[in-house]
Amino acid sequence: MSKDLCEFINGIDEFIDVKWEGSNLSFKRESSLKKYCPILDDGKTQECKNYEEIISSAFLTLLINYSVSYNDVNLENDKLAEYAILWLCYKLNYQTINRINNLNDFHNKYIKRFEKYFVGIDNLGAYNSYKGIIDKKQNSMPIDINVLSKLYEALKPLCKLYTECNEKKQDCKKCLEEANNFAVKYNDLNNDSNHIEDSLYSKILSTLLNDYGGFKKKCGDDQSKKFPSLPQITPQKSSAHTCGQTAIQ
Repeated sequence: MSKDLCEFINGIDEFIDVKWEGSNLSFKRESSLKKYCPILDDGKTQECKNYEEIISSAFLTLLINYSVSYNDVNLENDKLAEYAILWLCYKLNYQTINRINNLNDFHNKYIKRFEKYFVGIDNLGAYNSYKGIIDKKQNSMPIDINVLSKLYEALKPLCKLYTECNEKKQDCKKCLEEANNFAVKYNDLNNDSNHIEDSLYSKILSTLLNDYGGFKKKCGDDQSKKFPSLPQITPQKSSAHTCGQTAIQ
């Protein structure tokens, strides 16, 4: 896990500034997130005109620009892609109007069109990892946005551990509350009916658990023994009738 990644995600959240005003969803069009907005008919101007377009632009910024800006050797491309997907699903689930329910359809409508502009761009490793997840269709099941958005609820307290409790080991004792918050979320997610063996959900939940264990090690034995011990993931056996999950082969 990376403190820098959590801070980068927090920064994007501040730029988007999305909120409900009655029955209307409003958001600030931050210029720094326009790089992956659609190009208008004049062939020059880029503008995101709706919520889905600004979220997809921010998602691509997270996948591509983070690697360029930080050169984070401690963060694997697969993990960056997984956590970026959680952020994307969480933001899309926030939208209740004109909702697209699965990530595959959202990708085809809002993200795929930008791939033609990626030629010659370095640091596409995380995007390629994300694209690899989208392209896995062995069982022809869509990636359910609502299901994956639940996992973001565990990423939030985990990020707080890494950003607010990682400067000095002696500060770890102040973060027991966030560790407990993560433990509650993790146990709920581990026992969720959507936790299916070999699914993307299960793979990312395992990544979250490993990063929690990594944080405990940073704190040292004196502090980490106060943090909750968590069970290993216990996914349900997959079924041909299971919906809303994509198997990872």
